Amino acid sequence: MVDSIMQNNPVFPDYTRILMKNNMKTTWKMLTLAALLSAGTTAATAADNGYVGDLGDDAYFSETSDYVGGLYDDADGAETKAATTTRSAAPSEEINSRRANRAVLEPVAYVGDSDTYYPEQQYDGGIQMTSGSCGCQSGNCGSSSCGGSCGSVCPPSKSMASQTGAYLTAEALLWFPQVRSTPPLVTTADPGVRPELDPPSNAAVAFGGDEAFGGDLQAGFRLDGGLMLSEDFGIGGRFWWLGEGEDTYATANNTGLNGSVGIPFFDADLVAGQENAIRIAYLDNGLGLEDFTGSLNARTSLSIYGAEGYGRLRLLGGKGYRSDLVGGFSHFGIEEEVYLNATTTQVTNRSGVGQGDNYRFTEDLTAENVFYGGQVGMLTSVGRGVWTLSALTKVHLGNMEQTLTSLSSRELPAPAGDQLGGVFADNGTITQDSFCFAPEANLKLAVKLRPNVRFSVGYSFIMWNDVLMVGDNMDRVINSDYLVGNALGVVAPPERQFNEGLRTDSFFVHGLDLGCVIQF
Repeated sequence: MVDSIMQNNPVFPDYTRILMKNNMKTTWKMLTLAALLSAGTTAATAADNGYVGDLGDDAYFSETSDYVGGLYDDADGAETKAATTTRSAAPSEEINSRRANRAVLEPVAYVGDSDTYYPEQQYDGGIQMTSGSCGCQSGNCGSSSCGGSCGSVCPPSKSMASQTGAYLTAEALLWFPQVRSTPPLVTTADPGVRPELDPPSNAAVAFGGDEAFGGDLQAGFRLDGGLMLSEDFGIGGRFWWLGEGEDTYATANNTGLNGSVGIPFFDADLVAGQENAIRIAYLDNGLGLEDFTGSLNARTSLSIYGAEGYGRLRLLGGKGYRSDLVGGFSHFGIEEEVYLNATTTQVTNRSGVGQGDNYRFTEDLTAENVFYGGQVGMLTSVGRGVWTLSALTKVHLGNMEQTLTSLSSRELPAPAGDQLGGVFADNGTITQDSFCFAPEANLKLAVKLRPNVRFSVGYSFIMWNDVLMVGDNMDRVINSDYLVGNALGVVAPPERQFNEGLRTDSFFVHGLDLGCVIQF
């Protein structure tokens, strides 16, 4: 055709026709080479970005430049979109450049892209990439101009797309609560020795006392699950519970032959004030005191739980790291109980009275702490290969409702009979509210064993600055007439600290976490 035009046009001399012919041949060769190079580059880019064939574990981010997307342990960010992708047209250089850089600075999805590019769209178990060149713009979906290149789904011309994912973490908690103290509750001594704490008896404390409870392992569990609504924002909830920690002491039908057992107290009836004890099991051995046979059961327990609802917002993200702002609602429950039940019978009448008299002392004290408030903190995770290191630090702020309940009582010989109030507390309930803050820290190391499964080991610490405990509100300064009665009845006890307000102190738990993280 070119030759025909040149031959019929005298304006073009022969050398001009020859030159233009050679130039056009060169131009067609260059266009052909450019097309081949463009096709090769497109194929290589698609393969590099995981769009050809199986997308694999890291279809959206390479292993060394993952966003760390899980709340505690996700080192892969938006992970595992295993599907086959197709393209109907090669994207522009600008779009290719954006794709190449998004693993470092941008989320997978884009908002409001041009009509020539559409974000991934999930359908029939796969992800389809389309361009506006096929004619599938909004309003003409199904047009014959689409042909078969657009598949069965026609995306809108403008869209907001973001990768979402759910996660669930299940952990075994191996935590150690802070040690707790009470007054000495049970004392023991050698046979024939009064179970009192001062000389010459120097009885041993068998149950209770300073830092007597806690400090031992309490096992529990923690569940944490949520949903990432976008690359930048997610919501979740967490619940944890520690199994009840318990300490006990018991002696049954004890005559004192193998040793004395008593409940110690400081006797305000004595002139100088000194140690005394209720004899539960005692054999006189000729000292002129009455013998007692009895049984005693004592127990203390502690249970703790927490429940949270939170949101998380990404503040920073880059190659192998992510930092989120975490905030939401917090609820905690901390409950301690001290229970003591003792019965004793006087089996001699060396003083001429009282043989066969029965006594029962019941101490049932419960301290309950219920926290409602908010939380704010930071979660930072760093990933490299299959390993992820995460640090969670936050503080809970809110109201702590504290209630001390005493169901203590005494059963004394006539004329006293049944009486309210026990050895260490009067009967009743006191409630108060106080502002409480609770710092929390969690450090965790996780390793990926399967594409969506990780195992982790971590350390957790939580402290509440204002907690009600039973031991801080027990008063062992009483008068002996109140405990055993007299011929005229019962003498009222002295004023107790229980009636003057509740005493509180800080309390913490800490320990190891062993967990499994599943990402959906």
